[in-house]
Order: sequence, then C-alpha cells, then structure tokens
Amino acid sequence: MTGEKRRISIVELLMQEHKRPLSAQYIANIFKVSRQIIVGDIALLRAQGVSIQATPRGYIINQTDKRPHYIIPVAHHNEDTRRELSLLVDNDVSVIDVTVEHPIYGEITGQLNINTHEDIEAFISKNGTPLSSLTDGIHIHTIACNDDAHYQFILKLLRKHNLLYESN
Repeated sequence: MTGEKRRISIVELLMQEHKRPLSAQYIANIFKVSRQIIVGDIALLRAQGVSIQATPRGYIINQTDKRPHYIIPVAHHNEDTRRELSLLVDNDVSVIDVTVEHPIYGEITGQLNINTHEDIEAFISKNGTPLSSLTDGIHIHTIACNDDAHYQFILKLLRKHNLLYESN
C-alpha cells in the first residue's frame, strides 16, 4: 500500500470510529507499519487540512460538539483533577480543552475531549504533569453544555466545590 492510499484509509478509519480515539500504535498495527509512520501520516493529513485532533487517548476526526461552548476558569491541586472532571462529566458537560497562561510562552492549550469517566481515567493514568501545574493550578477549560442556564448551573456547582477560580 502506498503512503497516499494508507493516509486515505486512515481518514476512513477515523471517520468510522469517530466516537472513540485511536492510538497511533493501534492504527500502526492495522496497517502493519511503525507508530512513527502513522505519526508522520497524521502530520501530513493535518497539513492537507484534515481536522484530526490528538487527545490523551489517541487521534480523532474533529467532530465539533454542536452545543454552545463556554469558558470556565478553575483552580485546584493536581489531586483534585479527577473530582473536577467527574463533576463536569456527571452533569452532562464535555471538556474540550485546557489552557494555561505561561509567563514565557503565553497561552498553552491541550486538547482533552473528555466526555465519560473512561476518558477521565485514561487522562489521569497518563504519566506526566498536567498543564495546570505550570500555573499553581489555575487554568481554563473550554466546555460544551446545553445552554446558558446549564452553564450558570455548572459555575455554581464548581463554586460550591471550591474549584471555580475567582480573583479577589
């Protein structure tokens, strides 16, 4: 199979499996190539304009959540990450990304796409340090929720659990 045909097949695979991220190793095993070949293929596909996102669990074709998107500022220690994400997921919120304001690099954003407790566990189980550790736990999330009333409810819930960041 040529590289071009493989890349077309990768896009087709990601579209078929659009509800779950696929790791580079999983895709590599299907096409009997190395993980690095797949990483390169994904880079080429992105350069061609294919909207592929890398998540903590693997690659997905960008399926934009049709619900309204909102920004929430939060602050907590790393050990509260599971609690924060669970509160959101349990209340029908999708956590799209996380952003921190770094003193040298400016805004740094990481794609999360967390919708389920399985997604939370996959994120927590990664070896590494969350971006929020760069900013003493202060970070923002882009979330998708049903409407403004739902968003206001989420803000109150985070405030109640001392997770909402509110400057003095």
